[in-house]
Amino acid sequence: MRILLSGATGFIGRSLLSTLLHESHQIYALVRMNSQQLDPRIIQVSIDDLKLIDECFDVFINLAGENIANKPWTKKRKRALFESRVTLTNSVKSALQQPPKTLISMSAVGFYGAETDGTFYENTPPGPGFAHDLCAAWEHSADSFSSQQTRVVIYRLGVVLGVGGALEKMRLPFKLGLGGPIAGGKQWFPWIHIDDVLQAICFAMNDNSYSGTYNLVAPQFIEQKYFAKAYGLSLKRPAFLPMPKWLLDLMLGEMASLLTEGARIVPHRLEQKGFEFKFDDVEGALSDIALRY
Repeated sequence: MRILLSGATGFIGRSLLSTLLHESHQIYALVRMNSQQLDPRIIQVSIDDLKLIDECFDVFINLAGENIANKPWTKKRKRALFESRVTLTNSVKSALQQPPKTLISMSAVGFYGAETDGTFYENTPPGPGFAHDLCAAWEHSADSFSSQQTRVVIYRLGVVLGVGGALEKMRLPFKLGLGGPIAGGKQWFPWIHIDDVLQAICFAMNDNSYSGTYNLVAPQFIEQKYFAKAYGLSLKRPAFLPMPKWLLDLMLGEMASLLTEGARIVPHRLEQKGFEFKFDDVEGALSDIALRY
């Protein structure tokens, strides 16, 4: 397939590229400037370059977006997060001479807002908050591709567990025995193993019955304190040091909701399709990742 990929140098993008290159696809990576990190077999293109390509892409995989948890949500940061997702997606749509046959775009369970109560399926009304506003706008920009020529698939990701990403940020504190329950630890912790993310993307590429929005989270429902204990065990470290909500609110402001809130998310539409998760329990997922380090 001819594949256009944004976010190629990110956590998911790097893992996905290994799979796609192994399958001998022709890959175009959307970049601001050429990167030495990327395999020489990959064609690096800018938004302006896209305007000159008159051939149709089989798939546009949209992974771009600055890390939502890297910095506090100042007005400037919120604008950067919006532009790296929504503005970029709109720019690709405007630049392409021909629409892609398939768009696979990421979103996040933050779509459901800063919630701790209730159970959320793909069609459950969301709560308010910046994370919801950002995800909703991103999904809207992806949905704008939908037509008779373009099939659109949107994945709402939980916390992606793998070598890198969120676990990389947590690894040192947990290795030092400083991990533990956050804000009491009773908030839900929707998660997904990186291998299941890659599997879901590949299925959506090759199976035309995939369409619309899917919660891409493991079917196991766990609270944050359960995750903390399991991660500590995978590193052979204790994980009982609590982090109070007031301190996170003081340190991170509005962004603290990413850690202190968490909804019970159900991968309902994937389960209806018979999607078989490679990792459906967090202990097995974390044990697998520990072996990869």
